[in-house]
Amino acid sequence: MRQKHRGSLLPLTYIFGSFIGAAMIAVVFAYSNYRFSRYKFVDFSKVILYQKSDIFDPEASKYMLLLYSSNQNSPSELLAQLDTNLPVIAVDIMQKRAESNASVSFVSSDINTILKLMNTLNITQLPSSVELVQNSEKIYKQDSAINKF
Repeated sequence: MRQKHRGSLLPLTYIFGSFIGAAMIAVVFAYSNYRFSRYKFVDFSKVILYQKSDIFDPEASKYMLLLYSSNQNSPSELLAQLDTNLPVIAVDIMQKRAESNASVSFVSSDINTILKLMNTLNITQLPSSVELVQNSEKIYKQDSAINKF
């Protein structure tokens, strides 16, 4: 008796292998987009902050951005809790301008700009802080999770 020659499963494995490969690429792409979208960008050419009567112009490559309300917390207490060696940009939502020094820049702006900044960074509680790292000339990228006090 002669055995019938059946087709091999090789073409079927090629088909399933290509689907599995395409699925793996789609998963990696989706994860990469998710990971990149978690962190936001702040464009200091569009977000105008004032330091006394001058416009704040970022010069350092990394900053700690602190958003607080001077009616709730004292800035000196918050700065003591930060524990960072980065220069600090302290934004008071009540728009009171304190005296800046070498390590802390007290800035303010109109309420619409501050609310846009909070919305961009998805800050829902005050006081909060976040690290910013320079991405291009005046565009800074969020470099840490939001720290809530």
